[in-house]
Amino acid sequence: MGKGSRKRRRLRRKKPHQGAVPGPARLARPRSPWVRRLTAVFFVVVLGLLPFLGGGYMLAGALGLVGQRAVFTATSCGVAGTGKNAYVACGGNLVVAHRPLRYATVGTRLRLGRPTSVRVLAGGQVETVGPAAVSGWSAVTLWGLTVLTGGALAVLRGRLRSPFRDTVLRVAGVPGGLTLGALFVYVVVRVAA
Repeated sequence: MGKGSRKRRRLRRKKPHQGAVPGPARLARPRSPWVRRLTAVFFVVVLGLLPFLGGGYMLAGALGLVGQRAVFTATSCGVAGTGKNAYVACGGNLVVAHRPLRYATVGTRLRLGRPTSVRVLAGGQVETVGPAAVSGWSAVTLWGLTVLTGGALAVLRGRLRSPFRDTVLRVAGVPGGLTLGALFVYVVVRVAA
């Protein structure tokens, strides 16, 4: 074997990444504490307080605690809305004590021709009464409570002592677990119905 038959291995140097050329570093403009607080308050109110209060009111209707007792008989059901906003709605006759028969809609699927106990809430909303409605509105109410608890913990995080902070975080998981439990019950009840 001669000198020419041996191939010399050359160590290849890695070339620098030939992608986007990094530009000058942008200085992050610090957000004022007021902007952060207003953003947090907005999300807590929209994602926490509104579902908590609205779901709580509808839950009270589903439990029969508020509203006027009525009987609803579905005559037709169909899909209302389009795309992601589509939902099932049933229309039919609503019989309320001391009032004439009227047409109403309910935002859930019901068996046609079968009288169903409902509550007529303030503003004319019709809410079904029963396990499906109770578990569904419980999930919404508990979701709002979970967000409110998380928001309160975020605000108080720096003020709590370490052992107390761990206990509070464990307690804060309770509404989240209850929300998942109520959602599971809702799904099971809807599938069984």
